[in-house]
Amino acid sequence: MIAPAAAPAPLRLSDAAAILTLACVAANLALAEPFAAVPAQLRPGAWSQDTISAPVALALLAVNARLRRGWAKGWLIWAGLIGYLVYAYALYSFDRVMNPVWLLYVAVLSTSAFAAFLFLRAVDPATLRPAARTPPRRIVAGLFGLLVALFTALWLSMLLPAMAARTPLPGQTIFVLDLGFALPLVGLTAWFLWRGHPVGDLLAIPMLMKAATLGISVFLGTLYTWALFDGPFMSFDLALYALMGFGPAVLIRPVWRGLEVARAG
Repeated sequence: MIAPAAAPAPLRLSDAAAILTLACVAANLALAEPFAAVPAQLRPGAWSQDTISAPVALALLAVNARLRRGWAKGWLIWAGLIGYLVYAYALYSFDRVMNPVWLLYVAVLSTSAFAAFLFLRAVDPATLRPAARTPPRRIVAGLFGLLVALFTALWLSMLLPAMAARTPLPGQTIFVLDLGFALPLVGLTAWFLWRGHPVGDLLAIPMLMKAATLGISVFLGTLYTWALFDGPFMSFDLALYALMGFGPAVLIRPVWRGLEVARAG
């Protein structure tokens, strides 16, 4: 998917991002009240993000090892893991989750973002092609369209009253990232998939993985709110986040089996 000469730099950067992520998680466990700067209603989400970030970092190191041995199709998995780190640590960095290791959060964001940039410069979507069993493009496109509609409506239902009242919302970075970047990209991926465009095939697994990891993280955070922080049991939110997380997760395997990478030459 990318030329071997272009692979070392994003792999080294993503190794660094994974190691820094593990250091962040370990430091958060060691610090007393690492999320004291986070509004109380968002702290369960911070802990659930760390719950997901550690296995993502370990998976990224394992994928990197296989990519170095020539696993061309594995770049799709790599892109999904890196996309998660960019998004997750942008939340920590821009929302000023301030504690003694805040600069580590910025370092994860920087290294993973530069790795993603180098990958996008080097990747060739034309090397991806349908396998004997084609990927379920329109099913994935439909799910992505549904997620875009649901989360746009949900975020606007929170933002519009706050805008009218001129009152900032806690954790406002998530609205910026979702409405400005993530949801438009999910929508474009749905459009490309519906049309059978190679860019849709390239983005499908990374976007499914990003949606799955983030959705499961928010699902766990909502459970933590009820089980560990004496909050209410929010059945609608749990159902929505389950759809966001487990729906994409179920579709990763059939999309993976439906794609293959053309051999060079």
